[in-house]
Amino acid sequence: MRPHEALARIARPGTDVALWERHLDAALEQELAALKLAELDDLTFECTIPDLAAGIAQALDDAGYPHCPALRRDIAMLARCHVEVLAAERIRLRLEVIETDACRRFHADFVTVRTITTYLGRGTQWTQAPGSDWQPEMIRELSAGTVAMFKGRLLQPEPSILHRSPPIAESGESRLVLVIDSMEAR
Repeated sequence: MRPHEALARIARPGTDVALWERHLDAALEQELAALKLAELDDLTFECTIPDLAAGIAQALDDAGYPHCPALRRDIAMLARCHVEVLAAERIRLRLEVIETDACRRFHADFVTVRTITTYLGRGTQWTQAPGSDWQPEMIRELSAGTVAMFKGRLLQPEPSILHRSPPIAESGESRLVLVIDSMEAR
């Protein structure tokens, strides 16, 4: 299934998560394996699609990434999918190295829709809402490379799906996570 087709399901009523299960291509995996995560800064930037390629290149350079053409292409492709599915005009991208239990509680974000993929490490976890005492068998974890679009509270005030970062504090694990939001979704 093509990414746009898989992710476009988020627009359906009653759908709070859309998944595109994919395997990262060999060139991207090779670039990711060569990254020294401890030497990279997190990056956040806002742009429109016409400024996307230049914005990604500049942001990666500023954050200390080596030349990573496959990573740049993948981020651009996912940003375009986000824009096409949601008819967004302006987006915010974050690429972060996570070494803690960031966003450790299950939640829905205060956005319309959030696109998330994990390039390295454990993927985002998600479960059905409501509930405060989730049993391990109720929690699903995305594979690295899988792309998820989660409806946020601006579209779904009472969400049926909640997500979180997997608990990795004190494990020595790191994650490289891309998050894309529409700027209209502040």
